[in-house]
Amino acid sequence: MSQAKNNIIKQSQLYWSDQLEAHSNQFDSAYFNKDEAINISQYVFCEGNLLPQRWKSFTSEQFCIVEMGFGSAFNFINTAQQFLTFTHNHSTAELKRLHYISFEQYPFSIEELEKILQFFPQFDNLIKSLISQYPMQLIGCHRLSFNNGQILLDLWFGDTNQQLDKINKCHGGIADAWFLDKLYLNNDSTTEHKTFFENIYKHSKQQATLAVSTPTEMVKTYLINTGFNIKTSKGYQHTNAILLGCIDIDPSKNNSTQLNVSIKDIAIIGGGISALCTALSLAKRGNKVTIYTKDSALGSGASGNLQGALYPLLNQQHDELGQLFTNAYLFALNFYKDIHHQYPFAHQFNGVIQLAYDQSSTNKLHKIHNANLPEQLLRWTTPEQTDQLAGLSIGHPALFYPTGGWLSPRQLIIALHKKLNEFSNITIHYHHQINTFTEQPSLNEPPSSATEWMLEAEVTNTLNSNNELKEYKHNTLVIAAGFDTLKFEQCRAVPLSAARGQVSHIKTNSALSPLKRTLCHEGYLTPDINGEHCMGATFKRHDQDIKYRESEQTDNHQKLKKCIANKPWVDSIIVNDQAHIGVRCTTRDHFPYVGALTDYDQLKHDYQLGKTTTENIKTLSDVFLLTGLGSRGLCSAPLLAELLASEINNESLPVDKNIYKKVQIPRQWINYIRKNKPLKD
Repeated sequence: MSQAKNNIIKQSQLYWSDQLEAHSNQFDSAYFNKDEAINISQYVFCEGNLLPQRWKSFTSEQFCIVEMGFGSAFNFINTAQQFLTFTHNHSTAELKRLHYISFEQYPFSIEELEKILQFFPQFDNLIKSLISQYPMQLIGCHRLSFNNGQILLDLWFGDTNQQLDKINKCHGGIADAWFLDKLYLNNDSTTEHKTFFENIYKHSKQQATLAVSTPTEMVKTYLINTGFNIKTSKGYQHTNAILLGCIDIDPSKNNSTQLNVSIKDIAIIGGGISALCTALSLAKRGNKVTIYTKDSALGSGASGNLQGALYPLLNQQHDELGQLFTNAYLFALNFYKDIHHQYPFAHQFNGVIQLAYDQSSTNKLHKIHNANLPEQLLRWTTPEQTDQLAGLSIGHPALFYPTGGWLSPRQLIIALHKKLNEFSNITIHYHHQINTFTEQPSLNEPPSSATEWMLEAEVTNTLNSNNELKEYKHNTLVIAAGFDTLKFEQCRAVPLSAARGQVSHIKTNSALSPLKRTLCHEGYLTPDINGEHCMGATFKRHDQDIKYRESEQTDNHQKLKKCIANKPWVDSIIVNDQAHIGVRCTTRDHFPYVGALTDYDQLKHDYQLGKTTTENIKTLSDVFLLTGLGSRGLCSAPLLAELLASEINNESLPVDKNIYKKVQIPRQWINYIRKNKPLKD
């Protein structure tokens, strides 16, 4: 049975009265009172959790609220607006950012949400931003960003209890405050209740507070038994009771420990899109960031293509791989639109056509279509519909991704560079080839980190071409260097593969110019940009050569002819010697590598001694990887950068813990150990 059937989101069902009051079909009740909804939210949740007072004296830069029941977003937009007002009026306060995490089992469609929120014009800017980013109804976590990252909203769609159990636990907990609005609890499941409230306690920081609307005695009992101090208070205008509480601050009843978080001095090795996205995510959090690139310009490697296709990697099961790439795809669309709004770059998100050009591809695409994913994400097209969408005669059925398209990585790099220039806490060093990094004890008093990393850089002098060696110290290191990752001794065994790719740049003509949308087959073909199309790409495994090959120009054209046969417009293409060559960094299981770098020498030593090494594997202190993005880096890089920045700053991650395990560095080595296979030297 397809796992996808277990991942279908149940949409909230509303009907509207003649007085424009929304009613819930699921719960047979009025959904909200449009005249009092914001006042109730303010009274129950903001004042119930003492937010205005707590924000003034809060000693961390980020405050985290976790909500059960996103619903029609009243609690979020009201709280977010208050937070923006607070930071505007208290510019010297320690608190700078709000992280709002909300779970919803029955999300509204975007049309219903927009219809509801029209009654609240006082929040117009926030509502427009929310609607523009609002995700498709896909399971898992969807991260949305407001006001240049000052407010993050993580929307978790799916069964509330299951999704809460999948959230990644931070050191010291996640939540500073809880909004318990809707609790979808099965009255017959004692085990479910116990796990649910234990998760609430487990994910709470010390001195976290909570507010519960319309509580039952069962909810009150479980909260008390779990470790909260609870009191009952009168509801808004004396209607309904509410529960207010705070966590028991006895450390012996909560095994989490609070970390002493300081501003991190972070080095990033690499100058491609993933490195720049990571730098941006870190800089928005106030981290000091230094980028080291061996090249004279950013994006000189695989990120420097003229055009690249943007669409998700899907499968029939919609398992962890499919969920990662669909949610990353939605995040990337919002990310790129936001960058383009400030610093325009060439792109066209009007759809991607993935052709069913033979029996094998047809079977594969039918399986993906049978996963029953939202039509806003993909739909099946007949040959006639495909031709109409493409603007050319093709004659094949296809999967159509309406929101996909192409963008120019070259121009994106320029736009990202301009965006990074907004931040005074980012430095970029060009012509810096980092050869080694070594661990040294920190000399800081008091130490901000247990260790520091000494980077040895070979620096090219552009005036006389002489190289000199320089050393730089940082307490945190991120390696986002593609296949060059393996040049470092500590990374030598990471299971990465190189795949050379050559993309042909071809001149448009009268037969080819009508192409309206990106075509994907064994390769891809894009609409023209400034009179040129991209046709590609070759995929040569274990090949790192970046010299031009005429044979691969022919290969790209032949693939197109094979998949779209006997079409004059295909034959009209004239292949020249214009191309872009890069080396993709790939992994065996298609998951990238993201997270703390394993201490491979220690792992191998323990394994040889027969110790159990598959749990609590030692990592190198404050060293992180982001690599192995393969040919879908445009889709995955923005979210993976957010994931890594969240991990480095001890925040809740924008993916569930099952997906997080799939991208961890030691996963292949763990498989070897479990199968009693040797680890490489």
